[in-house]
Amino acid sequence: MEPLKQKLDHMASGIAAGIIGTALGFGIMTVWWSWANGTSLDYFVTDVFLGSSLYKDSILTISVLFNVGLFWLALRRDWNQFARGLLAVIFITVPLIIWYQSQAF
Repeated sequence: MEPLKQKLDHMASGIAAGIIGTALGFGIMTVWWSWANGTSLDYFVTDVFLGSSLYKDSILTISVLFNVGLFWLALRRDWNQFARGLLAVIFITVPLIIWYQSQAF
């Protein structure tokens, strides 16, 4: 077993990577949206994400997409436990996205 796989191929590593990946996706989305619309990062977080029920599901979906690509890479490298951790984060996030969609009016 290669040293990197031995260190990282654990479910806990995959869960941590999934949480970090979701946060990274949210951060990239925040920076891009704020730049494209000429607003501040704070405006995006407080008014667009937290203050509006219409966009939460879409923003969360985009934030989680990073994990789908990472999941694919983990499977290609045969890091099954790491992939399970990523999948756990995705499985927890999907019902949250559905709940946000049901709350939008």
